[in-house]
Amino acid sequence: MSIHERLLQEGLSLPPTFAALPAEYSSWERAQVALVPVPYDGTASYRPGARRGPSAILEASPQLELYDEELQAEPYRVGIATLPPLDAVIDPEAMTRRVEQAVSLVLQSEKFPIVLGGDHSITVGAVRALAERYGPLSVLQLDAHSDLRKEYQGSRFSHACVARRILELGCSLVQLGIRSLTREDAELIRQQEALTTVYAHELHRDFKGALGALERLRGPVYISVDLDVLDPGVMPAVGTPEPGGLGWYQLLAVLREAFVRYEVVGCDVVELCPIEGMVAPDFTAARLVYKLIGYWAAFQGQAPTNSTNKKERSR
Repeated sequence: MSIHERLLQEGLSLPPTFAALPAEYSSWERAQVALVPVPYDGTASYRPGARRGPSAILEASPQLELYDEELQAEPYRVGIATLPPLDAVIDPEAMTRRVEQAVSLVLQSEKFPIVLGGDHSITVGAVRALAERYGPLSVLQLDAHSDLRKEYQGSRFSHACVARRILELGCSLVQLGIRSLTREDAELIRQQEALTTVYAHELHRDFKGALGALERLRGPVYISVDLDVLDPGVMPAVGTPEPGGLGWYQLLAVLREAFVRYEVVGCDVVELCPIEGMVAPDFTAARLVYKLIGYWAAFQGQAPTNSTNKKERSR
């Protein structure tokens, strides 16, 4: 029984396909990439609404042009299946287990998982599933916030605790774009050998030098993109915006470098909090998901690549 059949058996309906792809490129059997929508914002602490993020991404995605001008390829040809959205439960720890189970099913089917959030708390479940399969991972966290609290608002599984939980799983963690943290977080960053943090002001002062932090990644890598890593001028539709973030092409440069250098085994895009009447952020998030698929296809998947990409992949 396929994962689609198993989830449908639980009473879940299939969402629209990403980019309105026909069955030839969106069926479970055909796809190399699986999108896992998680409409959950149970730990939101400022502006709720991230539960609507996955549907907003999928609704915007048919407006994408499917040719990628940077990669000179059509990434959708690897096949992109979209799973039914996970049913949300109130308890964030229980929601974490639900995400872990869904991502584990994707991995059993030998597909590349991309989780669509939802608030950042869902990342822990995905990392658990991948760590169970691959052993300790390196996690690349692109984020405005350090998310290193022991607990927040009475929960150890809040979006503000996700990085702390990842470290407790035995994973190494590289954070880029951080510009909001507590004094206790800063002390932990100085003390924790498994943790490397590059602040946003360092990226803006010396972007090429700051990218050197990617050398701290080891082995299989999971990439978590909290959309508030982008400057609010680029991405205003997040739950906890912070000034001074990355630009679009800075973010893409980091992601491309990670895919070129390392085996990336999964990703998420979280914290899209749609603003009524403003479609640009939804489209930006959908474009980012497609860029992740494109980088995976060009450097690690089975999509045709041009000679330039082939040379770069061998680095």
